[in-house]
Amino acid sequence: MGRKNMTFEQALQRLDEIAERLGDGGTTLEESLALYAEGAGLIERCNRELGEAKLKLETLGFQKDGETDGL
Repeated sequence: MGRKNMTFEQALQRLDEIAERLGDGGTTLEESLALYAEGAGLIERCNRELGEAKLKLETLGFQKDGETDGL
């Protein structure tokens, strides 16, 4: 599945897989660099999606403390 078709949850799962592979030390330098680049892209995407979700919540009236603005 391409990164563009992944759900947020699938992207997090893939990040976990990448972290495990990089952490076990069983990858070549080339593989490690490719995994790192993939992970960096996934982190960027997840951060963007979280930012969009935050804006939606703020638009709906949710504040940082979890209270609503009169909803």
